[in-house]
Amino acid sequence: MKATTLSKSRFKIALECPRKLVYSIDPRYANSKDSDDLLKALAEWGHQVGALAKLMYPGGIEITAVSPEEQIRETQRLLQQDEITLLEPTFRSGNLLVRVDVLVKRGRDIKLIEVKSKGFNPDKDSFRAKKSPIEKVWRPYLYDVAFQALVLEACHPKWRVTPFLMLLDTSATASFPGVGAQFEVKRHGRLVEVATQPRFDPSLLKAPLLKAHDVSEEVRMLRDGLVETPAGEQGFKDLVDWLAGHLAKGEPFQPFTGSQCKKCEFYCDPAEHAENRRSGWAECMALTYHRDITFARSESVFGLYKHTKSATLLRADRIALAEVSPGDIEVKDEPGSISLSQRHLLQIEEAKGEGETIHLEVASLRDAMGAWQYPLHFIDFETARPALPFHLGRKPNELILFQFSHHILDENGRLSHVTECLKATPGEDPSVSVVRALRDALAGNQGTVIHWWDHEKTVLKALRERISTSTEEDREDLVAFVDAMTGDPEHPGRLADLGKLISKTAFIKGTHGRSSIKKVLPAVLEQSDYLQQRYGQVIYGTAEMPSLNFPEDWVWLKKMDGHVLDPYKLLDPLPFESEIQEAIENGDEEDEGSQEFIANGGAAMIAYGKLQRPDLAKGERQNIEAQLKRYCELDTLAMVMVYEAIRKQINS
Repeated sequence: MKATTLSKSRFKIALECPRKLVYSIDPRYANSKDSDDLLKALAEWGHQVGALAKLMYPGGIEITAVSPEEQIRETQRLLQQDEITLLEPTFRSGNLLVRVDVLVKRGRDIKLIEVKSKGFNPDKDSFRAKKSPIEKVWRPYLYDVAFQALVLEACHPKWRVTPFLMLLDTSATASFPGVGAQFEVKRHGRLVEVATQPRFDPSLLKAPLLKAHDVSEEVRMLRDGLVETPAGEQGFKDLVDWLAGHLAKGEPFQPFTGSQCKKCEFYCDPAEHAENRRSGWAECMALTYHRDITFARSESVFGLYKHTKSATLLRADRIALAEVSPGDIEVKDEPGSISLSQRHLLQIEEAKGEGETIHLEVASLRDAMGAWQYPLHFIDFETARPALPFHLGRKPNELILFQFSHHILDENGRLSHVTECLKATPGEDPSVSVVRALRDALAGNQGTVIHWWDHEKTVLKALRERISTSTEEDREDLVAFVDAMTGDPEHPGRLADLGKLISKTAFIKGTHGRSSIKKVLPAVLEQSDYLQQRYGQVIYGTAEMPSLNFPEDWVWLKKMDGHVLDPYKLLDPLPFESEIQEAIENGDEEDEGSQEFIANGGAAMIAYGKLQRPDLAKGERQNIEAQLKRYCELDTLAMVMVYEAIRKQINS
């Protein structure tokens, strides 16, 4: 390992696992975060927020030098002034290096301001926790500021440093439309440039969308306490010295295997291994357990869905799923559904080449689906939560509903893609008008409305309050429509969650125990003779099975090397779609519904942001809109396919 400095970004990585520092500075190791264009795209919103923060300090001088040494020299030269505001100044103390977002110097009184694109409502939110000093979600941000304060105080012992977190104020509203469209992020290799519209003046915002919060006390608490990492507990300064000492000497850190390995970004599948594409995860496993690792992480104990006791299995020398025995799993039965522990057993059977291709709780599925009323309506929403609002009166990170797709399946099996709605005109808030279009699309019958996981219900509930307080003439009718859809504990609404039902009653090989539609669809299509026969012919897009976006000669079933291709792979990719698919593999499983939203909505969210640029070329706008419509149509068709395959099997 080569010698290097401990920067604030490396300190953040080390808090996750010190061993990651070995892989982060060696380009031979695969790093999903480096190649993940979804994260890069979402980071663009961070760059936009950073650009807005700079505009809030009109007298600030930006440090523009490229190399750290030049940045340090320029910073020190400017700091000779008694009063000055610097943007992105750089400081070095020994082997510690930080670049500060904003620094305000007034004599020896220093404001250290770290800008983040995370929302904070000063009337509701707090950095403090009830059972621990600091809320878990805020610790990484506050440790970041604490590290910077430590370095500044080491460089200038006479300074009185006050640390601040500058965050999006989610209680503030945009006083004019198009704030988020004022900043265009451009990339030149690794360099990022944010171009701001020349006429934009942040002082016109009646309520600033960014607010700085004094976090002196929170930083003090963290610096005085113990820091927990996979390497154990250490005092804050002791941890910094230990990390910096290793990096200064180029001494590698030993592996610290544990639950954090499940999401380690320094991973690639065995088939991708090469001299210049190594798997840090596999290396850690091999060094710790003294064996070659030839299987994928999804085939290891880390692949067990929502499993929280991987450390126990590792201590028993169980690494591959095929090595786990049924006696290693404490099974709890849940009559009528597949319990989490039963799902683990089914995953283990799959790893050993045993068990059913599809395991179904038939009685529960028959009861649930038998209660649904034809015609069945399948819907999917696309939404966004832009850091900086695109619309007048909206708040940072506030929900936008901009698109839906709608298939109808009647009792005789006739399927039609009958309705869709996409509203992405720059500056126009689409949410209420999209709900209105959905109301009109679902009028005329009381058929069950099917969605996948709880995103659609959550969105409708969130928009209900906005509609009820709006000036829309039909607001009472729209509220009644939302209530009829979502229902209440005593009166279930029209919505039926197929994704949640499948998660409780079905285990399908090839899904890694998951119930994301992007996992379930290709697995079901691979195994269902009925679906292969139905969609392996020229039928979709014809008068027999109408489509709004696909031609008559479109065939959904295509094979390669004897296996069915994922239907999503047949479409031209949305921006960052392939990277979203890669990122979802390592996503947080605490909330499958949230993962479903990321898998289906991440690319669409980014595409919507592009459509909000008034200067977007007409041809590019038309292309993005066409792609969004095809993807959203496939999202609802995917639900139909899964429903048809499961229904066929439970009735056979």
